[in-house]
Parts: sequence; C-alpha cells; structure tokens
Amino acid sequence: MLDSSRRPQQVALGSLLVGAVICLAKLVVGILTGSLGIISEAAHSGLDVVASAFALVAVRTARRPADAEHLYGHGRVENLAAYTEGILLTLTAGGIALEGIHRLLANSARVDASYYAMGLLVAAMLVEGVRAVVLRWAGRAAGSDALAADAQNRVADVLSSFGVLVGLVAVRLGYPWADSVAALLVAGLIGVTAIRILREAGDELMDRAPTGVEAGLRKAIGEVHGVREVRSVRVRRSGGRLLADARVSTRRTLSVEGAQTLTDQVQRAVSKELPDLDLLLAVEGQPEQANLVERVHATADRLGGFKDIHNVTVEQEGDGSLHLTLHAKLPSKMPLDEAEEHSANLEQELRRELPEASRVDIHLEPLEPDVVAGRDVTAARTELADRIRRIVAEQPEVLRCQDVELSSRHGRITAHVVVEMAPEVPLEQAHLVEDELERKILLAEPELEEVVTRATARSA
Repeated sequence: MLDSSRRPQQVALGSLLVGAVICLAKLVVGILTGSLGIISEAAHSGLDVVASAFALVAVRTARRPADAEHLYGHGRVENLAAYTEGILLTLTAGGIALEGIHRLLANSARVDASYYAMGLLVAAMLVEGVRAVVLRWAGRAAGSDALAADAQNRVADVLSSFGVLVGLVAVRLGYPWADSVAALLVAGLIGVTAIRILREAGDELMDRAPTGVEAGLRKAIGEVHGVREVRSVRVRRSGGRLLADARVSTRRTLSVEGAQTLTDQVQRAVSKELPDLDLLLAVEGQPEQANLVERVHATADRLGGFKDIHNVTVEQEGDGSLHLTLHAKLPSKMPLDEAEEHSANLEQELRRELPEASRVDIHLEPLEPDVVAGRDVTAARTELADRIRRIVAEQPEVLRCQDVELSSRHGRITAHVVVEMAPEVPLEQAHLVEDELERKILLAEPELEEVVTRATARSA
C-alpha cells in the first residue's frame, strides 16, 4: 500500500514518466508523417513533461515543514509551479498558432495521414484520460494545486489529440489544410487552459482570499462565548493549506489564563468548521463605557502591582459626579509609604479613566499568605456546630443548613457554613442573607474568628 504522505509524489513521478514516453512517440510520428498537428501535440507533450517535473518538485518541496527562513512552510512553491506551467503553455500555444497560420498562408502542407499516426493519437487519448482522472484524484486528496493543474493539462491533451485526429481524417479525405486547422485548434485549447491556470495560480500568489472562507471564519469565531467583536480577519492560501490571522476583542479584565482559554475555544471552533485552516489569533480588550465597575478593574490591571481588587462601588452623587470606593490588596510585608505610593498612582489613573469622579477612596489590605496551617475540629466541637445550625434555621430565607465545618487556625476557629435557598432568589438577595448570617453567628459566638457563609440553590 502507498504511504499516504508520499502518494502525491509517486503520482507526479508516474505522470512524468508516462508523459515522456507519449512525447517521444508523438515526436517520431510527427516527423515521419510531416503532420503539424502531431508535431504540435509533441511540443505540447514535451512542455507537459517539463510541467510534470515542476509538479513533482513542487509536491516534494511543499511537504517540507516550516523553518527559520520559511515561517509559513513551503506550500507556495506549488502555486509558483502552476504559474510557471501556465506561462510555458502560453508560449507553446503561440508557437503552434504562428506555424499553423504560416502553413495555411503558404499552402505548403505535405502530410502523410497514415493509420499508425491515427492509432497513436487514439492510444494517447486513452492514456491521457486515465492520467487526468488519477492526477485529479491525487490533487484533491492532497490539496495540491500543482497536481490539479497537471490534471487540467491532461484534459486539454485529450481534446487537442481528438482535434488532430479529426484533422488527419480530413487530410485522408482530400483536405490537406485540415492538419494546420487542427494545429490551430490545439493552440486555442492550450491557450484557454494556460489562461485558466495563470488566473488561478495568480490569485493564490496575490493572496486572494478563497471565496466564502472569510465569512465562515468570522461566523465560527463570533459564536464563541466571550468574544465581543471580531475586529479583523485575513485569509490566504499557501499550497493546499489555508493560513489566517484574526483579531478579536473581549472584556478588558480578562486574565492571561482567561485569554488563553478563550484562544483555545476559538481554535477548537474554527478547526471544527475549517479543519484545513491554520489560525493565528490576537485577543484584545474592549472597553464598555457603560460598565463603570469593569473600567475600574481594567484600570487597576493596566497599572499592575495590586494582587486583588474587590468590593468596588461606584456611587453617583446628585450633581452627577462619581464617588469610587474599592478594596485593594498588596503584599503584607510592603512598607506603608510604598503602599501609599501604589494607592496614589491608582487614584490618579482612575481619575484619568473617569474624569467625572469627584472622590476616590482606596482601602488597602494585606495579601493573605499562600497557605494557612489549620485542622478540622468539627467532631470535637459538636455543641458549637449545633448552635450555629440553630441560628441558621431561624433565618426565614434559608430552606436548610446543608453543612457546618469548624477549622482551627492558630488557636482561633473559623466556621464554614453552607445553606440552601430557593433557586429563584436573586444573587444580590442571597449575598445579603450570607452577610446577615455571618453577623448573627459572630455576635452569638464571640470565640469565632471568622464565619464564611455560602448560599446554594436547592436542586429540584
């Protein structure tokens, strides 16, 4: 069985050898019979051999991976080979046409329309037909422009051989000029094929976007959750591969990890819709002027230095001015004067971002250590856990106390409380209940250092 990665090369090599045999046979028969049609066919086949050699080299080169000098790979060599093939076919068509016109005007045609010449043309048509089918199949399977162009040439060869065959039949019937007319028809067919190949290969070399790919790419990217806008998309073809780059916008506060996750999601969505496309994606932040809290977070992220920004409140005064309040965390060992400098820089940036802000209050907090030593003492303090459950049960919005865990940290106890509430309760109301429970529990149990309450929705 042929190695699938090497199959295009083997097909191109086989086509080259077959073409060389056909070219030699046509040339010998053309000289023996004096038929311009057959000689033009030999010239056509000779250039086809050169074109097949280009295709073979192109397919081999295109398989090479990207390197330091060819960052996008070597796929363009196939487009270049196809374009070169089109130029050669154009020159061939011109030469044949000039000789055919000269013979017609000089009336100097002396053609021996022998049966073996006709038999050669019939055999050549059959062989070229098989070559066209095989090359087209291999070109589509490998996404090779060079093999596809070679397949088009084979179809043109079948048609031109048929025209020459008709010309020889006409010569035997007493029309000697028919051979020159057949040569002109061959030249026309070659010219049409050459123009088609030049146009298609030229489009690729000029980075013309494949029809419909850009719209499909935009649609695939735009449907990914988190993408606010697809700002730009560029697509080009390199050999059998599609290369694209795109710029998308998302919220300004998206973390580096979040941006990487979004990139992975976009790549998966694009691979599903366009499996042969390599995408380079740039993720940018997009400000939402109406979202003031997001703009505060984005300003702090842009400034850097702060480990966490939370409890952001934007209060609008009666005169339309804004009062900003936020909590910001810095390393616990940072000197106070340095922390104040960070705070002043953040306030300055916030006033630049939101000129309507009349007051900015930044509450500085020390960043918690990465790991805190503690142990679970719930089993040893069951009476304390029971008292907490009773307090939770008295809260009217709570349907059930799901869990209470007591953790001892440096001799002080932290209570972790999980409660169930109705699923339709708004998050804002659930948060108020959490705060109220924490306040009540701390007031009733002064030995507790902290209470962390979490509200969950009761499942159906």
